Amino acid sequence: MGAFVLDVSKLGFGERLAAASIQGLANRRGPRVYLRYGFYDDPASRRTNESFMPDEIWESTFRPMMGDQDEANLAYYREACGMSFEELPGLDALARRFRSILRGFVVYDPELPETIDAAACLAGLEDLVIVPPALAAWASGLGLEPRRDLRGRWKDRLELFAWAAEGLYPRCAPGKLACLEPGWERPEFVDYLVRERIFAYSLAHRGRGPLGAAGKALALFLVGGPRRLRGLAFGLGLDGPIRRLARRLMEASSPECSLAGRLQRRAARDRELPLGAFPTIYGWHTRRDDELDFLLALSANGLRLLPAHLAADYSFHAAVPYEGSLAQDHAEPDSIRVEKKIYLSFTLSDGDQLLLMHSGQLGNWRSPARGSVPFTWEIQPLLAELAPALLARYFREKRPADYLIAGPSGAGYLIPPLCPELRRYLAAGRGSCARAGVRAGTSYIGDPPRRVLRELAAEPGPWLGWLMGYANLGSSPREAPAYRMGGMALVANALPLVSHIWDDGPATLEAVRRAIADIETLPAFLGVHLFAYKTTIAQVSAFAATLDPELVKVVRADELLLAAAKGRGE
Repeated sequence: MGAFVLDVSKLGFGERLAAASIQGLANRRGPRVYLRYGFYDDPASRRTNESFMPDEIWESTFRPMMGDQDEANLAYYREACGMSFEELPGLDALARRFRSILRGFVVYDPELPETIDAAACLAGLEDLVIVPPALAAWASGLGLEPRRDLRGRWKDRLELFAWAAEGLYPRCAPGKLACLEPGWERPEFVDYLVRERIFAYSLAHRGRGPLGAAGKALALFLVGGPRRLRGLAFGLGLDGPIRRLARRLMEASSPECSLAGRLQRRAARDRELPLGAFPTIYGWHTRRDDELDFLLALSANGLRLLPAHLAADYSFHAAVPYEGSLAQDHAEPDSIRVEKKIYLSFTLSDGDQLLLMHSGQLGNWRSPARGSVPFTWEIQPLLAELAPALLARYFREKRPADYLIAGPSGAGYLIPPLCPELRRYLAAGRGSCARAGVRAGTSYIGDPPRRVLRELAAEPGPWLGWLMGYANLGSSPREAPAYRMGGMALVANALPLVSHIWDDGPATLEAVRRAIADIETLPAFLGVHLFAYKTTIAQVSAFAATLDPELVKVVRADELLLAAAKGRGE
């Protein structure tokens, strides 16, 4: 099985868009085109809503650790799938190679960059190449017709996406959306949107002014408000009215937020969605809001997120055939004998991001330290359907010390207390998790209401339990609760504290050392959720070697959860 490779790392944004659109169309017929994007050295694109990775950490740690992730993936496909690759000399060669499948081109409007989203929809629906005006003559030179010209048609993004919602969404894949921010000028995921004919938009989800602030405050109350008051609201069934009021206030504060909400709810209620599927949004937030605003909105509207910013070549990964099973060894309850020790488990965050899956967890997976310490890796279970051959790499290469679990909050990213159909979400993800060999997961909130805990604990069969909380919202590791429901453990991650989520690896591990010294009652169960952009497995391995094995037992997540289910719970 052969494919073509094109290096786009030195091409301009418009040329990359053209290449990605051709790639998406070509890869409908199998894994035909792979694009090399090179290193992610653009700080503006790497940081999105916060400067979570300073340049010095990127340059000194993650860039060399990642290496050439594109070549690593190509090498994997050569070895595991018997594929061969032919280098193409440039964009023109790519276009001419696949000229027969192209029906024309669509010109986006640089004066209204959001037309790139509409162009991606049209490219997928009508087999078109996306080009900026500067490349229109080049496309014509290939013998392509200008099928769509999006210049000068709309006064702003609101008018554009109102038109697209009526004219394009009904023709696109049901129950799916993508938020694609053109301002970052990163086209890596465009190929997949084109291949799958997914509706793309770029609207902010942040409410404005007093109304927006009030709506966000109500949503955050449901997520992490005072425990007793929040529990009372959920116990009385008031969470639904509060969620709807929060949503209305945020949307009433901004026409842009209002249109984004209507688009999301339309996808969530799409009657054409296949039975058992769950509505999904791909991509990331815009430059005009942030991750929390985006996640609050999509969760309250009943969607799950596949984070896809900077996620390259997924039309290729999706096209590679894979027929094997995805399986890993799991600790069994009968094998667990709880000792009077501190059970310490480290989980690398953000594995639900397609970028981390594509890049070997930012290079940590390729670290020489992997295998030297029990370690838990979040993965995206939806890759069992979306890109099974890529996911299989983790199962082929894993070592006994490695354990793979679902990222927050299962198959797709959302905030469970805000999801109006949590049981449906969990049921839809159950099959994906089973196909992905996953029996445990991370849940976004460490201390959800009792009703949410019961729904999380209602997972049937071999599900082992949940590590809960991206970060500890309390002021001390001691405030991380542990629950036991129906024999299943739900253990809140004790670290990092939310006030220290941006700490680097050494600072985070020093906080773990202090937490260990502060524990008085044994056995104890200490979950640590490591921020993937600051801490490496090599740092964890060196730290673990300094711990007293008579006091501290470093374990994988499955052993921690099973030990907690047998040991102390609340």
